[in-house]
Amino acid sequence: MGNTWVYEEKTFRADQQKELDAVFSLGNGYVGCRGFSEEEQGGLGRLGGIYMAGVFGRGKLKAWEGMHRELVNTPNCFSVKIRINGEPMLLRTGRISDYSRTLNMREGTLERSFTWNGLNGQKVRFRFERFVSMDDLHVSGQRIEVSPVNGNPDIEIAASIDADVTNLFVDTLLDRPVHPGLRHLKTVGVKSQIIEVKIESLPDGVIIAEGQEVSLKHRGSQIRGTDTNGESLISRSFKYKGIKGETAVLTKLIHVFTSRDGEIPPSKQVEKSMARKLEYSDLLNSHKSVWSGKWHSADIEIDGSDNDQRAMRFNIFQLIQACPSHDHRLSIGARGLTGEMHEGGIFWDTEIFKLPFFTLTDPAAAASLLRFRHGILPEARRHAKALWFQGAMYAWKSGLDGAEETEVGVGAYYAIHIISDISYAIRQYWEGTGDSDFMHKYGTEILIETARFWKSRAHYDPIRRNYSILAVRGPNEYGVIVNNNLYTNMMAAENLRYAIDAIGQMKKENPKAWSSLSQKIKFNAGEITEWKKIIGRIVICHDAKTDLYLEDDMYLHRVPFDMKRGKPTGKRVIDSTLPYEAMAMYQITKQSDVVCLMNLLPWKFTEKQRRIAYDYYEPRTAHDSSLSYSPHGVITARLGLLDDAYRYFKESAYLDITDLQLNTISGLHFANFGGTWQIAVMGFGGVHLENGRLVISPNLPKAWKKMSFRLACKGALLRICISKKSTEVTLEKSNGRPLELLVGKELLQFRLNGDVKTLKNNRK
Repeated sequence: MGNTWVYEEKTFRADQQKELDAVFSLGNGYVGCRGFSEEEQGGLGRLGGIYMAGVFGRGKLKAWEGMHRELVNTPNCFSVKIRINGEPMLLRTGRISDYSRTLNMREGTLERSFTWNGLNGQKVRFRFERFVSMDDLHVSGQRIEVSPVNGNPDIEIAASIDADVTNLFVDTLLDRPVHPGLRHLKTVGVKSQIIEVKIESLPDGVIIAEGQEVSLKHRGSQIRGTDTNGESLISRSFKYKGIKGETAVLTKLIHVFTSRDGEIPPSKQVEKSMARKLEYSDLLNSHKSVWSGKWHSADIEIDGSDNDQRAMRFNIFQLIQACPSHDHRLSIGARGLTGEMHEGGIFWDTEIFKLPFFTLTDPAAAASLLRFRHGILPEARRHAKALWFQGAMYAWKSGLDGAEETEVGVGAYYAIHIISDISYAIRQYWEGTGDSDFMHKYGTEILIETARFWKSRAHYDPIRRNYSILAVRGPNEYGVIVNNNLYTNMMAAENLRYAIDAIGQMKKENPKAWSSLSQKIKFNAGEITEWKKIIGRIVICHDAKTDLYLEDDMYLHRVPFDMKRGKPTGKRVIDSTLPYEAMAMYQITKQSDVVCLMNLLPWKFTEKQRRIAYDYYEPRTAHDSSLSYSPHGVITARLGLLDDAYRYFKESAYLDITDLQLNTISGLHFANFGGTWQIAVMGFGGVHLENGRLVISPNLPKAWKKMSFRLACKGALLRICISKKSTEVTLEKSNGRPLELLVGKELLQFRLNGDVKTLKNNRK
């Protein structure tokens, strides 16, 4: 059995390094660093790829309103130049051997090692290590070991922070997808080993200060270094005589703060941090300890293929290290902090694909991500009013201030299901945690304002005597513009129900807080009456003859689509055969729509209805989005279609590792990571939240003998172990109150730490 905690690249492939840089990313929610080579490569190789949460510059696109922003590539703080006998040490095919690049997911470290072969016959063994601290978010570490294999070479090493970088401008539609993009950084101060830069592309751009502590030890002695400052560079250089078989070790700690971190100037905070004189090994050990705690609650253990176990952990690892749980002003962008695609914007996939993982493994992180939505509620209100609606209209692509940053003409006006998606995530968090305090301070207000939006967006048809939601785009973005999208209408009705429930609960639990909120938002009790009318009369597209729930009110009437002709390769239909505008003619689904809805609201549909929908829509689904595989994986697992479910699991779990979508170079797919977890836990584990209760209906794939995972529920921690024959549930940590679960069709109650209950599985 191999080590399923590491992902390793064993062969150096120069033409694939940029794609793989994203796969080997490290981060801590504050900063994210692609797995690029530290040593100076010249040209594009020196641009790195380091992004910081909340650090944006002016973008080049025309936004819906206001200013378009893009995530900024920040100074390359791991930059190193190495010379051996005067020759630059560069990674070149044919010049290195015994190469390995390893992502250690258990410990959160990245290592590279290889033997470099100089033109004069000199051989030197190198080992690089880096980590981005999960314990101290403002510090990262780098260690380089240099070991001559033959001879005693003259060695020069310069460790630097290089601010002369641009964005990578990764565009997967170009023949040369990586080339210099916009320049956002301007150096405003250099002193000693601290550099300060400003995002000058914005009038109120963030200021970043970074400092480095560098030392080199050889044969038990510290080598004296020389400090050099350039216009956009700070560097410490070392020169020494290498000795065959002897290893010199360079260690470096990077300290970084921004003007978002408080009133104290960033450079002063860096100075204060550096004054602590932290030890590399101590910081690394504390970093590993935090990771150990994270894995205890989040790991999924699979008794099956080593590759499946490794891929599962890769997906979870990337989710954890992307979450900015330290700052409720932030959320997780589509590509996290691993690339520039979608410019760091925040979409519906945060709430629908990523939030369930955090709600059930790290509720505090989930609360922080949801508080981000409360923080931008004023902008959502303003946006709704500007478009003649009531309540709150959240942006389809949100920046930090909540303004709609979707490009003009892309359809942000129609993609409104994000509003109920946010409300759904709030409801799930409430049911999973019982956190009334969160609801009273943040959640209920959002639910009411989003309910008000749906009241103003739903159109009453006096002839048909029902409510329609017109001119929308559901999760199927190939629908272009439709009326009465099933997903949008049903989720809007749920949003209205959630608001009614939250008001009732708040009145009962905290009448004083309710009185204050109702006055603040000028709530009228008559609003509930209007909401109930919409719930009862909203159009639900359903074909009674076939019992098929329809994606919208015209899907059956459109032209059948030839999938083989329309998608001859792995590229999206709109990138290879037809323009986006043509999609409105055809029965084609870009990514799961009805299927996704049925996973979110399983109690609304019978098993037969879910099977009918899957059989109908699957052949019509192009899977032209990373958001498509996991919903199909969940529904097929719940239906007992285990071969199909396992196939979807592999497509989801390996999506970035194998570059299935042909755009991993642009950054990792974080919604897909959450989706992979959902296939395992919500599909194979059959887990969902319903009426405040955790429901488990397991159905393992044939390829796995057993699966174990932990879930947080209402302050308790459960360990669930599923085999082909039985399901064992252990209460590892009690919340002091009885906890009820529905496993299969049996209601179980747990009271004390260590309570264990085992049930036989009834396989379909």
